[in-house]
Amino acid sequence: MRRYLLSVLLLLYTFAPAQVAAQAWPERPAKRPKIGLVLSGGGAKGMAHIGFLKVMEEAGIRPDYITGTSMGSLVGALYALGYSPREIEEIALGQDWEMLLSNQVPLSQIAMEEKEYYGRYLLELPVNGTRISFPSGLIEGQALNNLLIRLTRGAHNIRDFGQLPIPFACLATDLATGEKVVLQQGFLPEALRASMAIPTVFTPSKMDGRVLVDGGLVQNFPVQEVLDMGADFVIGVNVGSGLEPEKNLKSMLDVLVQATFFTSASNLESEKKKTDFLVDILPYLEGYNTGSFADTEKVIKIGEHVAREYEDSLRSLAAYMHSFREPMHQPDRSSLEDSVKVGQVLISGTNATPRRILRRRLRLQENESTTISTIESRIEVLYGTGHFNKVSYALVPTDSSHLLQVNVEEAAEGALKTAIYYDSENRAGATVNFTRRNLFWQGSRFVAEVDLGQNIRSDVNYLKYMGYRYHIAAKLGSQYYKNDISIFNESGNKVAILQQNINLGTLGWQTTTNNTWTLGQQLEYKLARFYPQVAGQINLDSLTVDISTLEQLKVRNWTFSTFFRLNTLDRLAFPTRGWKVDVQGSYILGNRFTLRARQGQQNLENSIRNNIDPYFRVSLRASGVVPLRRNLSLLLRQGLVMYTSNDLPIGEESLIGGYTSVLPNMVEYRAAEPFAYSADNLLYSGLGLQAELRKKLYLQLSSTLMNTSLLHGYRTLRGETTRLGYSATLGYLTHAGPITAGVAHESRSDWRGFISLGFRLPW
Repeated sequence: MRRYLLSVLLLLYTFAPAQVAAQAWPERPAKRPKIGLVLSGGGAKGMAHIGFLKVMEEAGIRPDYITGTSMGSLVGALYALGYSPREIEEIALGQDWEMLLSNQVPLSQIAMEEKEYYGRYLLELPVNGTRISFPSGLIEGQALNNLLIRLTRGAHNIRDFGQLPIPFACLATDLATGEKVVLQQGFLPEALRASMAIPTVFTPSKMDGRVLVDGGLVQNFPVQEVLDMGADFVIGVNVGSGLEPEKNLKSMLDVLVQATFFTSASNLESEKKKTDFLVDILPYLEGYNTGSFADTEKVIKIGEHVAREYEDSLRSLAAYMHSFREPMHQPDRSSLEDSVKVGQVLISGTNATPRRILRRRLRLQENESTTISTIESRIEVLYGTGHFNKVSYALVPTDSSHLLQVNVEEAAEGALKTAIYYDSENRAGATVNFTRRNLFWQGSRFVAEVDLGQNIRSDVNYLKYMGYRYHIAAKLGSQYYKNDISIFNESGNKVAILQQNINLGTLGWQTTTNNTWTLGQQLEYKLARFYPQVAGQINLDSLTVDISTLEQLKVRNWTFSTFFRLNTLDRLAFPTRGWKVDVQGSYILGNRFTLRARQGQQNLENSIRNNIDPYFRVSLRASGVVPLRRNLSLLLRQGLVMYTSNDLPIGEESLIGGYTSVLPNMVEYRAAEPFAYSADNLLYSGLGLQAELRKKLYLQLSSTLMNTSLLHGYRTLRGETTRLGYSATLGYLTHAGPITAGVAHESRSDWRGFISLGFRLPW
């Protein structure tokens, strides 16, 4: 009867909410009616809930219960925890939603030995034994998990959501039965993750023996649930129809997601009728969809604008509720400490990886104070080893400290990965990668990768972690490169083309104590063979030789190297901060250079000196991105190569030119075509700016200076000791990899154009 009377009194609000300022209330019951707040799902459109909460709270209304689905569950949970609407708004606007709604964490948190294979594949399929399967969703959402855990850290010890500052419940769907699941107990971040797990997009969540996905599949507007909690008066805010209009169904994934929400859409109207105060924001969100996270600020403002039309009605409702002796519910915010004392660290969920290794990666000392950001950073480092699908944590208060409970979900023992690409220098190609962990020995990683295209590359290596805490790793590998090299004379004319085939065998070790740098040594055997493709004359050992008289040139040598590598970049393509540095000192010995001449030209074979004296090579490559201000960064690049001998076999010198480096000894120089120059001693430096014009769209303006005289090089850059080039590059980041277009120029040369699609190989 109470709900009926309140509904009758507020019936006028349904038809003219902006004009109603006051009501003649009936004789009031002795106890204040309990207010329930219902927030629907809707993806990015759910950000409009924040705008409504701002107006509702200004009007003086505080709900007694909150229910939500999907994005409504996230906004509702934060409000139930005691966050103010403006704090929730700051949280929403401060997130990189592109990163959160992906499988990515910052590249800087990935283990050094995994960085070169991270974030450059279009599809990754789990492999167990000989069985290749498809993942249960495209996105595991490690970054989203981190965010949910951080925001709810004040309630990690609360298992009954009725004990939150505002009692709360959210909805999920049992994937096995299709049943609606009302989540009112458990670990709050896991419940929110389950409620947001759109099938095929996010992987399902496992809770209490159930496999759960987005509650919007069965009920996107959980009004009945708030009534069941004890609400007498229901305020409902709807931002979702359950179905997207036809114009938003642009892909197979869109159609598949649409089909999963048919049931939810069918019961939406019946749930609306159960509300006493309905605010339907959906009609005002024309042009926005569930993925419009780039428009979060606009969507919040729309929610606030619509709520203002109901402000007088909300104030009247608040005045009525305040007239009771029982005060309006005033929640106390859960404690949110930025620094905690970790008394004990417990790790669960791992079988294949020893716990001592996980503890070394975590590097969190027991009985010591640390910050939440440090804990989250170490959790990302653990995830960045590649051994786990998900790593989560909970901070549970004890008498004098906190128990840190770390839970890991181990990845499949193997993974098959692939990507496609195209660029105007190397044409179309595909990358296929197979990675297998714990092959033959525990604590090992096997990688077999091949690039198929105009330039063929393969990489097969086996890495074995060693030491009690896996602080070093031994590595055995083999690489192969096949590509055509253009030979130019000092006048800049192309005189010949050689097909180069390089086989490298390596054995070495490196440190694994840090995820941003590594130090190591390796022994390398190289066999390079060159086959003439286009005839011309080249210089070999002070002789000018017409390569049409040759069948093959062969170079063999051994190299012992010591290297230091650093990588703090935040991502692979168009990074916004960080450095990438590679310093290497090498001793090259056992050099043998032979050639096989065509019939009738055998005298050439005796004219070339076979053995070349040992020599040293020192190389440095460094590139950095330094933030100057929001959306603007300084690009820096420095490098040098020095040899102690000018008598270098063919292919051993530094090859200069091109937008992409496809060989280990190649130096990118955009103003010239690939292999346009070759040099022994070389010094180069670059300076530029990178601006983010809009979300995911970047413009780079840069210049590069090349010089051979400062380091007393024997070879010149086609008769010049200095070359200066300029380039402008426009790039857009997509899920299939970056799309890049650029132009470059150097003096007395034509302008060069470049375009690329997909993931490019890192140098």
